[in-house]
Amino acid sequence: MNAETKLGIFTVIGIAVFGFSLYFLGGLSVTRTYDVNVKFEDVSGLPVKAPVKLSGVEVGKVKQIKIENGDVIVVAEIRKDVPLHRGAQFSVVMTGIIGSKYLKIVQGDPNAAVYKNGDYLDGVNELPLDVMVTQTMASIKDFVDSVNNQGAFGERLNDTMAEVRQLSTNLNQMVATLRPYMTHTMENLDSASVRLNDLMAKADALITSINNGEGVIGSLLKDPEMKQEVKESVTDLKETMSEVKTFVGKMSRFQVYWDYDFFYMPDAHISSSDLALEIFPSSGYTFYRVGMANLGNEDDRLGSKDYLEKNKLDVRFGLYNDWAKLSAGLIRGGGGMALELTPFKKYDFWNRFTFTGEFYDWGRDRVINGRNFNKPNLSYGVDFRFNRFFSVGAWMRDALETNNVAVKANLSFNDQDISSFFGLAAMAGK
Repeated sequence: MNAETKLGIFTVIGIAVFGFSLYFLGGLSVTRTYDVNVKFEDVSGLPVKAPVKLSGVEVGKVKQIKIENGDVIVVAEIRKDVPLHRGAQFSVVMTGIIGSKYLKIVQGDPNAAVYKNGDYLDGVNELPLDVMVTQTMASIKDFVDSVNNQGAFGERLNDTMAEVRQLSTNLNQMVATLRPYMTHTMENLDSASVRLNDLMAKADALITSINNGEGVIGSLLKDPEMKQEVKESVTDLKETMSEVKTFVGKMSRFQVYWDYDFFYMPDAHISSSDLALEIFPSSGYTFYRVGMANLGNEDDRLGSKDYLEKNKLDVRFGLYNDWAKLSAGLIRGGGGMALELTPFKKYDFWNRFTFTGEFYDWGRDRVINGRNFNKPNLSYGVDFRFNRFFSVGAWMRDALETNNVAVKANLSFNDQDISSFFGLAAMAGK
């Protein structure tokens, strides 16, 4: 056995040991969980596999989101050692303006019975932030209508308008501060979120005070110039609030994952690595993949069976759902398509298997390391995922030509910082 073969075997064993460590240290098990079905009216932005937290501690994950009899059902997979008592409250919450959403649990009465596998319960439907902003803007519209219909303000109208103008100025200053956010930390954005909530609360209080006539409306408006000033000030405030709403929506638009694949082909005594970013906009069932395949030094001496072409672009656009991912584009340097299937999604343990096929470089006709290749590149395999970070698999590489057996290891994780960066970049581009 030569040194290169030993190195490849050692690398695969090392990655496998690392994966098993994640699996066991994470306390994962295919049998020690149970499912509860939670009904909601709206779960916008809640992804499958999102964490489920009880008192801030992760106790499970979102296994599936589906529609049953017109209701949105979130299937929460809970650890067996965490009993949930009757009366427990489930709600969809967000860690911040740009934070990802998760399922929050408030424990029920400790003396009550516990939920069993497959039980159904009603979730707590809380208003999303964008809905609250829309309702605030509707209140402002009602205020404008009341001005147009009733005509005039009393003696303290000037004080009220000064408060409106100050509120509008504060909102504009906040938006101007958030635009160059790229150079600041996540803590600055959280602070801006608190400030936005405070300003919105003040706006609601001001509108309520005006509508109720609590010492502000003394008489009906008679001065046409003052009436026009009122309308212009409120219009400016509505436009500013609309811009804030647009900014908030784009901050949580993306989910970005690092994806690393390692292949070792024992017959050819060669190994290769792929590294890519997978970008999932939250607005639909599309994704993008950008990276490099077959990473390595092109000047290295080639073995007799080394036909891998080094450092190839991998750029794809795809569609996905719970069962499959279909992508097309530049795959390992050649145009083609790729398909991933998870046919056993509804079955515990078996839902960890993924079957993948890649068919690309259809017009291939060139000499690689002294051998002529004139057939498309077809690779396929099956992967077993231990947890959300790590999987291993068995593949056939270039099945129509070399037909090499390959052992595969994969590492994948979500990068919240890059996800936030993409959301901010989308905002800055407007």
